[in-house]
Amino acid sequence: MTAVGEGLGAAFHRVEPSLPLRLPALTDDQLVGFAQDAEEVLRQAEAITLAVAREFDRRSDESLGEDSLARKLGAKKPWGAIETVTRTSAGDARARVLESRALAKLPVLEDAVSSGALSRAQAEVIGAPILKTVPVADPAAVDIACTELVELSAALPASAAADAARVWAAVLDPDGVEPVEKAAIEKRFLTLGPARNGLVKLTGLLPIEQAAAIRAVLDAHVNPRAGAEVRFTPSPDVLGDADPDDTKPLLTGTLDLPPVDTRSAKQKRADILHAVFTAAARAPQTPTMGGAHPTILVTTTKDELETGHGVAWVDGENEPISAHAAKRIADAGGYQEVDLSPTGEILNLGRTQRCFTPQQRRALAARDKGCIIPGCTTPARWCETHHLTPWKDGGKTNVINAALLCWWHHHLIDDGPYQLRTSKDGTPEIRWVYGSHASPWVPAIHRPAR
Repeated sequence: MTAVGEGLGAAFHRVEPSLPLRLPALTDDQLVGFAQDAEEVLRQAEAITLAVAREFDRRSDESLGEDSLARKLGAKKPWGAIETVTRTSAGDARARVLESRALAKLPVLEDAVSSGALSRAQAEVIGAPILKTVPVADPAAVDIACTELVELSAALPASAAADAARVWAAVLDPDGVEPVEKAAIEKRFLTLGPARNGLVKLTGLLPIEQAAAIRAVLDAHVNPRAGAEVRFTPSPDVLGDADPDDTKPLLTGTLDLPPVDTRSAKQKRADILHAVFTAAARAPQTPTMGGAHPTILVTTTKDELETGHGVAWVDGENEPISAHAAKRIADAGGYQEVDLSPTGEILNLGRTQRCFTPQQRRALAARDKGCIIPGCTTPARWCETHHLTPWKDGGKTNVINAALLCWWHHHLIDDGPYQLRTSKDGTPEIRWVYGSHASPWVPAIHRPAR
């Protein structure tokens, strides 16, 4: 076994010329070299502290009785003695002892730490998965794994070595994965907290199999191809029939730069998760609640719904939403008028109105194929239906006056850069507007970014 601290003198000799530190005076190359040399000093010092902890542990064995070093120092455990002597924290003192015990079960890693080849952090992340296999794995195979991991740690960050250690652990003990998996399944959960400042916290733990399925869908729509350009492809016929007001100069002078999607990847994942659950609520096989498929119940007044000003309340949530949000929900899912007296008595219950039927949604899916905003990848089954002419302005609930939008673009359509209308042939058209600049009206066709 390598003598502990044998390389400390040489390591310190390499950093000594730079002491006292004047880091701003170093060149980039000098700073990189100094960082590596300083890390070597730290590894050598850590090897010494772990060796000291190991010796304190040996001399504090309970079998020694009154001769225990811990008892002589007024402590019950070896880490208590280390805390007293070194003035480190109780947590760090305990960690030193436990790490030294763990390394004793992995001689190759222990030797690498003693020589300064591995830091405490490196030894911990690569040793933890390997240590679990020791009771069942072939000792020679464990040594081979540790040797390769030490070599890998000399070239790669600890996180990469930790990934390799998990692979080795699966090789050393292939049967060890199943009990972990079963335990993970038992621990799975998903909760939605109360609303706070307009946000509801979603927390949970998922088994790898479930998480992978969700991640695959999210990744496919968050970033189909990074940096892909979103383009309008206008029809010559439409451009030829455009009104003079519809052909104002574009912001860039071309049709190739419509507004970009400003959402972060995290925001897109949230929107996609919402879209998936919205689609699931419409699925025929989804269990009903009170005879109806899962439905968001939103309560507001007629004036607030029509003007979009005011607040609305969602059943089951403890904070209100805006009347504008309620208006968007009603646009996609319909509404039912209920006349109440000042005391809350129901005076009249109207029929559900402005609600697109499943047959209409299927027709829109066949025509639009997905969100009609250029570059959006959201498929038809995840989209919401939008009235091109608002129902409050006399717009009808039919496929000619409808288009498919994802939740995010439905959220933007009234205030964002995009405008929609029904063309002369009864299909939706789209353009974007920025200040005094606007693109020509073009057919609204689902065009995922390529």
